[in-house]
Amino acid sequence: MNVPPMNLRVFPTAQAAADAAADAFARAAREAVTARGAFYVALSGGSTPKLMYTTLRELPDVPWKSVHIYFGDERSVGPDSPDSNYGAAQRELLSYMPVPPSQIHRMEGERRPLEDAAAAYAALLPERLDVNLLGMGDDGHTASLFPGTAALNTGALDAGERVVANWVPQQDTWRLTMTFPEINAARQRWLLVAGEKKAEALADVQAGRGDHPVGRIQDPVWFVDAAAAGATGN
Repeated sequence: MNVPPMNLRVFPTAQAAADAAADAFARAAREAVTARGAFYVALSGGSTPKLMYTTLRELPDVPWKSVHIYFGDERSVGPDSPDSNYGAAQRELLSYMPVPPSQIHRMEGERRPLEDAAAAYAALLPERLDVNLLGMGDDGHTASLFPGTAALNTGALDAGERVVANWVPQQDTWRLTMTFPEINAARQRWLLVAGEKKAEALADVQAGRGDHPVGRIQDPVWFVDAAAAGATGN
């Protein structure tokens, strides 16, 4: 199989990878605001983005009042839950920054049925995101698109849905998640990945092995620490 080279940026530590992603965030925000008057970005969950949030709080010249915040996925919990991706972003970043509250759009993970929450969130999305920031699990999942789940099926993708409720048997729970068509429609897709446990899946994706969901992300930019990159030969 001929696999195109990955845009893989390797850094010595998780913090260095997060710092680079934060710098790229600030630059992309300035460029988008200059070009189109606003910056539309989807944030992800996980521990590594929290490192990025810490750096972003200290960066000057981020046009926060023109930033519109979205989320790529969410657990089926309310905003005050310690498991909420929105809650983590609010605690670690958004509560410090002058983003107008009307420009912060959370997924309503506590809403039932969850399919209604997915439809409502799809209606909130802009025509096109500037950046979709993603992570990767050690099983190769991204957002809440886990291996073997219904949101990966052709039928689900053909329906044209931008956000779906996805049953994740690995976690014994439902999740809200953007679909691959929505993720791939963003102007840029970034993957922030750290830790030795991610190395095997990353090496598989780079070599075109297996069927990891993250391999369906089109032309992503990878911000990776050395531990995650260890098995890739970089």
